[in-house]
Amino acid sequence: MTAMNKPAGGAFLLQLERRVRQLQGTDDIVCLLTQMLGQRLGAQQVMCFDVDQKLPAPALLHAWSDSQKFGAVGEYILGDELRAQLLDEWLAVRPVAVSNVSHDPRTAAPATLATFARLSIQALLHVPIIRDGRLAALFVIHSRSVRLWHADDIELAVHVSERIWSTIVRAQAEEQLRTLRSDMERLVAERARAFGRTWKVSPDLLGVLNLEGYFEHSNPAWQATLGWSEEEIRSTRFLDLLHPDDLERTQTGWAAAKQGQPALRFENRYRHKLGGWRWLSWVAVPEGNKVYCSARDISVEKKNAEELAAHHRLAVPPAPASSLAHDFNDVLQAIAGKLQLLQASVANNEQAALQLASCQAAVERAATLAAQLLPRRTDC
Repeated sequence: MTAMNKPAGGAFLLQLERRVRQLQGTDDIVCLLTQMLGQRLGAQQVMCFDVDQKLPAPALLHAWSDSQKFGAVGEYILGDELRAQLLDEWLAVRPVAVSNVSHDPRTAAPATLATFARLSIQALLHVPIIRDGRLAALFVIHSRSVRLWHADDIELAVHVSERIWSTIVRAQAEEQLRTLRSDMERLVAERARAFGRTWKVSPDLLGVLNLEGYFEHSNPAWQATLGWSEEEIRSTRFLDLLHPDDLERTQTGWAAAKQGQPALRFENRYRHKLGGWRWLSWVAVPEGNKVYCSARDISVEKKNAEELAAHHRLAVPPAPASSLAHDFNDVLQAIAGKLQLLQASVANNEQAALQLASCQAAVERAATLAAQLLPRRTDC
């Protein structure tokens, strides 16, 4: 086994953060982090894979190698046998430390070992990154020699991997915002050129807000969706059109937007000119002293979701109601039996017979209602 005498992990992390603060570009930061991690662990390779569910296979985002030969770094990760062996541990957010690939049952499949031999891999460490309950990324660390992965080594690898992934995700988000801002600027430019075709025919509500909360420009979709004309929208503070229940959190979002923070998929309700409310999903990007906005009408989606939820609530009555219906039905059966016994004794009394018949009818109605509360039986 290879053993290493390294400085304390805390001192290493402080040194790492000091060097990161001197860099600006995302690529430079990721390169530095992977290099320092690989050198700290005495590793052969450090790789970061994006495990986006939309991709057919994990995508290699970045790789670092020591000065020796750099092999086909990603091919073994796609092997079905290895993936099946390790997937549960990845999803459980457990680092996978293999000190000797030939002796570990998780990596000892012939096809896997053949790949490891071709890549000169004797030991490996996998660090999964989970986001929103799914595997988002995988960091892979290779060693050319059999070695023991100490707890401090694993903890350090997890810390640095999380730091690298946060840097990558932040860069992706910033790129998306730049793209979004560029798209909004394009739409506003079209509006400035005599309401270009996209501005006019877009089904989404497009507009430019000033910092006082008034839409200086709005496209025809506003009137089509909410009934308000462009002049009415321009002369009305947008907060005055909101549903009272959405006002407080929208004011919070508006305050953040005026501080330069974009809003993505922010939902609230706007008043229709003819009455009622429309659910809108917003994207808002601040730029200078303006906020460029786009909104999509999601009222139908909201209604369908509510109807589906109501259907599920009614499909299977809660257990207490079902139990109560059973008990109530038993009582009704007892009452019905007693009424049948009384029927013979009032045969010669017309008034009493009519009252008894009325009681029996009431019991039957109650039994029908109780039956509606009982779970429906499904015959196979």
